[in-house]
Amino acid sequence: MMTQRTHTRWTALALTGLLGVLAACGGPQDPAEQRAQRIAQSDGPILIGAAWPWEARTSGYYWEGLELAVREVNEAGGIQGRPIELVREDDRESVNEGRLVAQRLANNPDVVAVIGHLNSHVTLPAAGTYEAAGLVMLTPASTTPELTEKGYRRIFRSVNNDVMIGQQMVDYAVSKGYTNVAIAYVRNAYGLGLANAFERRAIEAGVHIVDRQAYDSAVRDTRVSFDRIIDEWKDRRFDAIFLAGMAPEAGYFVKHVRAAGIDASMFGGDALDTQSLIESAGPAAEGLVVASIFHPDNPRPEVQQFNEVFSTAYGIRPDSWAARGYEAVWLLARAMQEADSAAPDAIAEALRSAEAWNGVTGTFGFDERGEVHGKSLLTVVVRDQRFIFMQETPALLTGETDAKPLTTAALTPALP
Repeated sequence: MMTQRTHTRWTALALTGLLGVLAACGGPQDPAEQRAQRIAQSDGPILIGAAWPWEARTSGYYWEGLELAVREVNEAGGIQGRPIELVREDDRESVNEGRLVAQRLANNPDVVAVIGHLNSHVTLPAAGTYEAAGLVMLTPASTTPELTEKGYRRIFRSVNNDVMIGQQMVDYAVSKGYTNVAIAYVRNAYGLGLANAFERRAIEAGVHIVDRQAYDSAVRDTRVSFDRIIDEWKDRRFDAIFLAGMAPEAGYFVKHVRAAGIDASMFGGDALDTQSLIESAGPAAEGLVVASIFHPDNPRPEVQQFNEVFSTAYGIRPDSWAARGYEAVWLLARAMQEADSAAPDAIAEALRSAEAWNGVTGTFGFDERGEVHGKSLLTVVVRDQRFIFMQETPALLTGETDAKPLTTAALTPALP
């Protein structure tokens, strides 16, 4: 485990490297001001980092969502006449590699923002480097509440955090009449955070937690990988299992639990909303309910418009990861337009000051901490090896809001 001293040293190295690159530009030594000055003087592409475990997580259409949004922004004239480009970096789901990725992006004076990372245990230390280097970071995936509790001014999250997701899933359990629930979670920051959030809310709601067990994040598709949990649960009585994990490992768990004859209902968090879960679980995934922020069958006009554009571009329907990536790029682009600047601090202020943004995952805003608020969640269920839209939770933003649209039409209304 990295110590606080090691974390400080890594951040200092990144910051030192950035200042070395920017020193030739002259002016103040504050990283954010140096970067803003560099951006104002440049007429080249505006660079946005795309930090993700690209090789390890190939399921889903996240890259296609990012790519489509970049194409739309640039076809609409870009930002102040300048195109945006993605700088793709692979963090390999590793804290150490994530720190190196953050350092490389921080040392590039033409990068204004970073979209990423996926895993909370990677995002947390990387965020400190981005903040110190004067960069905006927007994660569409990391859900640990700790991320927005550090007083950062340039760090944002466009997905509901563990507390919000845990609350919805407890509400779902109560609506189904589950009174005795077991928890299984992956042994990392995401799994632990979501399991804790679910358990706290369940106790408040009068749902009894029969047991909770953790499994490793690199388990194989074998019965022995889950023997300990399965053996302890075979003779216990419970209505349902709450699963705080990620695919494909969570899918392996589902498959072997079912093979052991445990037939309790299963439901889980938003990280399970990927085709990789269905592929790894096979027929055992039937009936599994998960939280989501997007489904192409949602009747909202923004969703149907996105479906049409994405399907035309790639010949497939978008998934939740496509929507997250697409929306993240457009959030940054629209913030730059609102601020009339690509300087990171101007982007951050524009994101935070808007009353609400209207995107493909709903209408939502950001609070002073950079935490998303007002974002509705969906529930989806696996039927015949595909996710089926169940329902959308009531919108958390109430009353009339002056929501700013995140579409090509918002930049250039006359664009066909």
